[in-house]
Amino acid sequence: MQHNVENKGPVWVVDDDDVRNSIRFALATHGLDVHTYSSGEAFLSTVDLSRAGCLVLDLRMAGMNGIDVQNVLIERGSPIAIIFLSGHGNIKTAVSTMEAGAVSFLEKPVDPEELLSSIEKALEISHRAYQTMQVKRLLASLSKRERQIFDLICQGYKNTSIAETLYLSQRTVEVHRAHISRKLGDNTPISLLYELNK
Repeated sequence: MQHNVENKGPVWVVDDDDVRNSIRFALATHGLDVHTYSSGEAFLSTVDLSRAGCLVLDLRMAGMNGIDVQNVLIERGSPIAIIFLSGHGNIKTAVSTMEAGAVSFLEKPVDPEELLSSIEKALEISHRAYQTMQVKRLLASLSKRERQIFDLICQGYKNTSIAETLYLSQRTVEVHRAHISRKLGDNTPISLLYELNK
């Protein structure tokens, strides 16, 4: 099975036994950028939690357990997607971690193909979450008037119609549009912006 995971972002493996080294070796052969940590504390104190990526996380560890780490990522609003590994998994725990946003819950010893498929999915989810966060940050930078104008732009209104609708001069609308374009840049799809602006 072909996996499209190369150069898709970092994969962090957090496990307090030797499993992390065998997982790192298996994933590195697929061109993944893999980093390993022996504890949740080490991971949280080292990694920039605002970036996109995939965290392969052991459920039971000394110190912080996997659920503790997941809770920190949720509290920080991190876009990092989590795959849980467990040698002692039960249905109740698996369900609760998935409900909290985990992408997969896999039992040890983990099947490499299954892990790769989960990582591929997790990286896509994480990149989407990261993009959404960036767009929300950009939208938050707009003034109230710019948000009104942007909303009408997304609905297909031309400058003259926007000016009439908001009782502004066409020149004022043009100036605001220029500010909006500068703030949002050209790389963000209007459809995504509009969905988030609702």
